[in-house]
Amino acid sequence: MARYGKRIEMSPHQVKLRAGDMLLLECAPRLNINTDQLRSQLYFYDSELLPNIGPKTFVSTAIMIAMVALSALKVLPLLPCAFLAAIAMLIFRCCTPDQAMKSINWDILMVFAGSVVLGLAIQKTGIAERLAYGILDICGTNPIVVMAAICLVATFITEFISNTAAGAMFFPIMYEAATQLGYEPYTFLIALMISVSSSFATPIGSPTHMLVYAPGGYRFVDFLKIGLPMNFIILAANIFIVNIVYPLTPLS
Repeated sequence: MARYGKRIEMSPHQVKLRAGDMLLLECAPRLNINTDQLRSQLYFYDSELLPNIGPKTFVSTAIMIAMVALSALKVLPLLPCAFLAAIAMLIFRCCTPDQAMKSINWDILMVFAGSVVLGLAIQKTGIAERLAYGILDICGTNPIVVMAAICLVATFITEFISNTAAGAMFFPIMYEAATQLGYEPYTFLIALMISVSSSFATPIGSPTHMLVYAPGGYRFVDFLKIGLPMNFIILAANIFIVNIVYPLTPLS
């Protein structure tokens, strides 16, 4: 139980509920609660989309592993594998068609589509090339320095927008910078993808942060205290490890 963003250190049956109190309840999967009768007094955040652990969990796990394996081994492209996995989930009744439809996050799809368009616009209009030249003028021709500089800016931007949008925005810039330096872009892009997924310094950097922000009673500065050092640690480790696993390769 939480009140005004702070946990109530009492047994739930001893607490007299007030307006705005939050309760987290864990119920059996088959427990049916008629929330319609209580909605005039309480507001529920319940959802049938929440995962339930049971026999179907192992089936769905096997389907997911098979999907990844078929794609990784290049038996089938990822998109057909994903469609086959979705069909298998329905056939083995791991979810209902209604749950499958509701689980599609249309907002994320629209953000992804808009991000791709934004990335293409940055590339086609020449903005990416201009920005790449500007970064090279500031950072010089050292590939590690250029890679670290772009990843640092991308890490900052992804704290305020989705990692998909940040990736699409910086992809053409990083690609142009790598080619202008005379290196294969692969190493640069791997580092970039890790950087745009490293959003620890703000509660709006990731949906998982927002899930715990209010119930956990956290403040914005709490994320800065832990997340900012983590961002720099992950950035340094990212640049170091990526260049070992995927060494820089000059363009032929």
